[in-house]
Amino acid sequence: MPRKPAHQQIDTLKVIQDSAFDLFARYGYDGVSIGDIAAATGLSKGALYWHYTGKEALYLDCLKRLHGLFDEYVFGPMAIEADGVRSVMALFYGLERLLVDPRVVNGVAGYWLVPSGRETAVLAEAQRAFEQRSWKVIEATLRRGVDQGQFDLAGDLEDFARAVMALGEVVILPLRHQTPEEVRRILGVLVRTVFRAYAKSAPLPKI
Repeated sequence: MPRKPAHQQIDTLKVIQDSAFDLFARYGYDGVSIGDIAAATGLSKGALYWHYTGKEALYLDCLKRLHGLFDEYVFGPMAIEADGVRSVMALFYGLERLLVDPRVVNGVAGYWLVPSGRETAVLAEAQRAFEQRSWKVIEATLRRGVDQGQFDLAGDLEDFARAVMALGEVVILPLRHQTPEEVRRILGVLVRTVFRAYAKSAPLPKI
Protein backbone atom coordinates (compact mmCIF):
# COMPACT_ATOMS: atom_id res chain seq x y z
CA MET A 1 0.00 0.00 0.00
CA PRO A 2 1.48 3.41 -0.93
CA ARG A 3 2.63 5.52 2.00
CA LYS A 4 0.38 8.45 2.87
CA PRO A 5 1.65 12.00 2.46
CA ALA A 6 3.28 13.39 5.60
CA HIS A 7 0.42 15.78 6.42
CA GLN A 8 -2.14 12.97 6.22
CA GLN A 9 -0.01 10.82 8.52
CA ILE A 10 0.16 13.65 11.05
CA ASP A 11 -3.60 14.21 10.88
CA THR A 12 -4.30 10.50 11.34
CA LEU A 13 -1.84 10.29 14.23
CA LYS A 14 -3.56 13.21 15.99
CA VAL A 15 -6.98 11.59 15.58
CA ILE A 16 -5.63 8.37 17.09
CA GLN A 17 -3.90 10.13 19.97
CA ASP A 18 -6.88 12.35 20.82
CA SER A 19 -9.37 9.49 20.77
CA ALA A 20 -7.11 7.12 22.70
CA PHE A 21 -6.29 9.78 25.29
CA ASP A 22 -9.98 10.34 26.01
CA LEU A 23 -10.84 6.63 26.13
CA PHE A 24 -7.95 5.70 28.42
CA ALA A 25 -8.78 8.68 30.64
CA ARG A 26 -12.30 7.38 31.17
CA TYR A 27 -11.85 3.60 31.20
CA GLY A 28 -8.19 2.87 31.96
CA TYR A 29 -5.79 0.57 30.17
CA ASP A 30 -7.75 -2.65 30.68
CA GLY A 31 -11.05 -1.03 29.79
CA VAL A 32 -10.01 -0.06 26.27
CA SER A 33 -9.06 -2.26 23.32
CA ILE A 34 -7.43 -1.45 20.02
CA GLY A 35 -10.82 -2.20 18.49
CA ASP A 36 -12.45 0.43 20.71
CA ILE A 37 -9.93 3.03 19.60
CA ALA A 38 -10.33 2.06 15.95
CA ALA A 39 -14.11 2.41 16.28
CA ALA A 40 -13.79 5.81 17.95
CA THR A 41 -11.49 7.10 15.23
CA GLY A 42 -13.29 5.52 12.29
CA LEU A 43 -9.99 3.92 11.28
CA SER A 44 -9.02 0.31 10.80
CA LYS A 45 -6.90 -1.58 13.32
CA GLY A 46 -4.24 -1.71 10.64
CA ALA A 47 -4.11 2.09 10.57
CA LEU A 48 -3.45 2.11 14.30
CA TYR A 49 -0.72 -0.50 14.02
CA TRP A 50 0.83 1.60 11.26
CA HIS A 51 1.60 4.24 13.90
CA TYR A 52 1.94 2.14 17.07
CA THR A 53 3.28 -1.31 17.78
CA GLY A 54 0.38 -2.02 20.11
CA LYS A 55 -1.91 -0.75 22.86
CA GLU A 56 0.91 -0.47 25.39
CA ALA A 57 2.89 1.95 23.22
CA LEU A 58 -0.20 4.03 22.51
CA TYR A 59 -1.15 4.15 26.19
CA LEU A 60 2.36 5.21 27.16
CA ASP A 61 2.17 8.04 24.63
CA CYS A 62 -1.14 9.17 26.13
CA LEU A 63 0.22 8.87 29.67
CA LYS A 64 3.12 11.14 28.74
CA ARG A 65 0.61 13.63 27.35
CA LEU A 66 -1.20 13.66 30.68
CA HIS A 67 2.07 14.18 32.54
CA GLY A 68 2.83 17.05 30.19
CA LEU A 69 -0.46 18.72 31.11
CA PHE A 70 0.36 18.49 34.82
CA ASP A 71 3.80 19.93 34.16
CA GLU A 72 2.33 22.74 32.06
CA TYR A 73 -0.30 23.81 34.55
CA VAL A 74 1.03 22.76 37.94
CA PHE A 75 4.57 21.55 38.45
CA GLY A 76 6.32 23.79 35.93
CA PRO A 77 4.96 27.02 37.47
CA MET A 78 5.67 25.69 40.96
CA ALA A 79 9.28 24.87 40.14
CA ILE A 80 10.17 28.28 38.69
CA GLU A 81 8.52 30.37 41.43
CA ALA A 82 11.16 31.58 43.92
CA ASP A 83 8.75 32.63 46.66
CA GLY A 84 7.48 29.78 48.84
CA VAL A 85 3.95 31.07 49.33
CA ARG A 86 3.45 31.90 45.67
CA SER A 87 4.88 28.51 44.73
CA VAL A 88 2.30 26.74 46.92
CA MET A 89 -0.41 28.93 45.42
CA ALA A 90 0.78 27.89 41.95
CA LEU A 91 -0.28 24.36 42.84
CA PHE A 92 -3.88 25.39 43.48
CA TYR A 93 -4.05 27.85 40.60
CA GLY A 94 -2.64 25.16 38.34
CA LEU A 95 -5.21 22.60 39.41
CA GLU A 96 -7.99 25.10 38.83
CA ARG A 97 -6.75 25.81 35.30
CA LEU A 98 -6.12 22.16 34.50
CA LEU A 99 -9.64 21.16 35.48
CA VAL A 100 -11.16 23.42 32.82
CA ASP A 101 -8.79 22.36 30.04
CA PRO A 102 -10.93 20.85 27.27
CA ARG A 103 -8.47 17.98 26.89
CA VAL A 104 -9.51 16.60 30.27
CA VAL A 105 -13.20 17.46 30.07
CA ASN A 106 -14.13 13.79 30.49
CA GLY A 107 -11.79 13.28 33.44
CA VAL A 108 -8.49 11.46 33.84
CA ALA A 109 -9.29 8.85 36.51
CA GLY A 110 -8.56 6.02 34.10
CA TYR A 111 -4.86 6.80 34.19
CA TRP A 112 -4.79 5.84 37.86
CA LEU A 113 -5.98 2.34 36.94
CA VAL A 114 -2.67 1.12 35.50
CA PRO A 115 -2.60 -2.70 35.74
CA SER A 116 0.21 -4.47 37.59
CA GLY A 117 0.89 -7.31 35.15
CA ARG A 118 4.37 -8.05 33.80
CA GLU A 119 3.42 -6.96 30.30
CA THR A 120 2.47 -3.49 31.53
CA ALA A 121 5.35 -2.97 33.98
CA VAL A 122 6.72 -0.14 31.85
CA LEU A 123 3.43 1.74 32.19
CA ALA A 124 3.34 1.41 35.95
CA GLU A 125 6.97 2.50 36.15
CA ALA A 126 6.28 5.59 34.02
CA GLN A 127 3.48 6.60 36.39
CA ARG A 128 5.62 5.96 39.47
CA ALA A 129 8.46 8.02 38.00
CA PHE A 130 6.10 10.91 37.30
CA GLU A 131 4.65 10.79 40.80
CA GLN A 132 8.12 10.69 42.35
CA ARG A 133 9.27 13.65 40.26
CA SER A 134 6.11 15.58 41.12
CA TRP A 135 6.55 14.85 44.82
CA LYS A 136 10.10 16.23 44.64
CA VAL A 137 8.76 19.48 43.16
CA ILE A 138 6.23 19.78 45.99
CA GLU A 139 8.88 18.96 48.58
CA ALA A 140 11.24 21.60 47.17
CA THR A 141 8.40 24.13 47.17
CA LEU A 142 7.60 23.50 50.83
CA ARG A 143 11.27 23.59 51.76
CA ARG A 144 11.58 27.02 50.15
CA GLY A 145 8.67 28.20 52.25
CA VAL A 146 10.27 26.82 55.42
CA ASP A 147 13.68 28.30 54.59
CA GLN A 148 12.03 31.68 53.92
CA GLY A 149 10.26 31.55 57.28
CA GLN A 150 6.80 31.28 55.73
CA PHE A 151 5.82 27.79 56.92
CA ASP A 152 6.33 25.80 60.08
CA LEU A 153 6.31 22.13 59.14
CA ALA A 154 8.64 20.92 61.91
CA GLY A 155 9.41 17.28 61.07
CA ASP A 156 6.40 16.88 58.79
CA LEU A 157 7.86 18.28 55.58
CA GLU A 158 8.34 15.05 53.63
CA ASP A 159 5.10 13.51 54.86
CA PHE A 160 3.23 16.73 54.16
CA ALA A 161 4.65 16.81 50.63
CA ARG A 162 3.24 13.33 50.08
CA ALA A 163 -0.07 14.42 51.60
CA VAL A 164 -0.22 17.35 49.17
CA MET A 165 0.49 14.95 46.32
CA ALA A 166 -2.38 12.74 47.45
CA LEU A 167 -4.58 15.80 47.84
CA GLY A 168 -3.87 16.77 44.25
CA GLU A 169 -5.02 13.34 43.08
CA VAL A 170 -8.15 13.50 45.23
CA VAL A 171 -8.97 16.89 43.73
CA ILE A 172 -8.25 16.16 40.09
CA LEU A 173 -10.09 12.83 39.85
CA PRO A 174 -13.67 13.72 40.85
CA LEU A 175 -13.88 17.49 40.34
CA ARG A 176 -14.66 17.29 36.64
CA HIS A 177 -18.28 16.88 37.80
CA GLN A 178 -18.18 20.32 39.44
CA THR A 179 -18.71 23.68 37.79
CA PRO A 180 -15.70 26.05 37.58
CA GLU A 181 -17.18 28.14 40.39
CA GLU A 182 -17.63 25.05 42.60
CA VAL A 183 -14.04 24.01 41.88
CA ARG A 184 -12.83 27.47 42.82
CA ARG A 185 -14.68 27.38 46.13
CA ILE A 186 -13.43 23.89 47.00
CA LEU A 187 -9.83 24.81 46.19
CA GLY A 188 -10.24 27.99 48.21
CA VAL A 189 -11.21 25.95 51.28
CA LEU A 190 -8.18 23.71 50.80
CA VAL A 191 -5.86 26.71 50.48
CA ARG A 192 -7.19 28.28 53.66
CA THR A 193 -6.90 24.98 55.53
CA VAL A 194 -3.26 24.54 54.51
CA PHE A 195 -2.26 28.08 55.42
CA ARG A 196 -4.14 28.15 58.71
CA ALA A 197 -2.41 24.93 59.74
CA TYR A 198 1.16 25.69 58.65
CA ALA A 199 1.69 29.33 57.67
CA LYS A 200 3.77 31.50 60.01
CA SER A 201 2.02 34.87 60.29
CA ALA A 202 1.75 35.16 56.50
CA PRO A 203 -1.43 36.85 55.23
CA LEU A 204 -4.04 34.31 54.25
CA PRO A 205 -3.95 34.12 50.43
CA LYS A 206 -7.03 34.21 48.28
CA ILE A 207 -7.71 32.00 45.30
